[in-house]
Amino acid sequence: MIPQAVLVETNWVVDVTAPAHLQSSQALKLLQRADEGEFQLFVPAICLMEARETVPRKFAPRAQTEDLRKFVIWARDEGRINLEDEKAAFRVFDKFDGLVTSELTKVSERLDTLAAHPGLTVFPLSQPMLERQISIGAMDIFLKPYDLAILAAVLVKTEELRQEGHSSVGFCELDSDLQPWDKIGASKPALSALYNEARIWVYGDFLVEAVENLPDEWVMG
Repeated sequence: MIPQAVLVETNWVVDVTAPAHLQSSQALKLLQRADEGEFQLFVPAICLMEARETVPRKFAPRAQTEDLRKFVIWARDEGRINLEDEKAAFRVFDKFDGLVTSELTKVSERLDTLAAHPGLTVFPLSQPMLERQISIGAMDIFLKPYDLAILAAVLVKTEELRQEGHSSVGFCELDSDLQPWDKIGASKPALSALYNEARIWVYGDFLVEAVENLPDEWVMG
């Protein structure tokens, strides 16, 4: 029996290749479940390329502690903390910066390891995906070029997976721009129609649980 197919994109890749203490337990569990054969994960290759740049920029250590450092200096000058407190705080910040800097040197290695997981298939953009990107761009859907590429890749890949015999295809999407609902849960008609036509379930997390709580038009399978 062909297992369920689940598509993911850059936000998932970032969450499993971030510094160890910042990795998402949900994202890691999704990969584990795929490796155990519960379903097969699919991710566009361009998402790994984007994560290679996003992870070091997003988790730059100095940026994480800069405000705290300023606070400690201010609190010392205001007499709210003593010199020993300041020194202790800066020792922690320095240790954090050093640890995260070391972790960020492992991004390429982690991406290579991720791509080798048996439960994950990395696929390149194809000509039909590029053509779909152009056709979607001509519609009344206002997305950035990268989001258009991801959406086109997901839709075309879903159609291919269904032709291969996958009866159920899901898409884990945390980016509000590509979710078929808005902040209050109302349907985005144009996006919903595209997902419905491809017959893909859209999840707003990495749990891949039953979606009976979503409006019926988003539950296709």
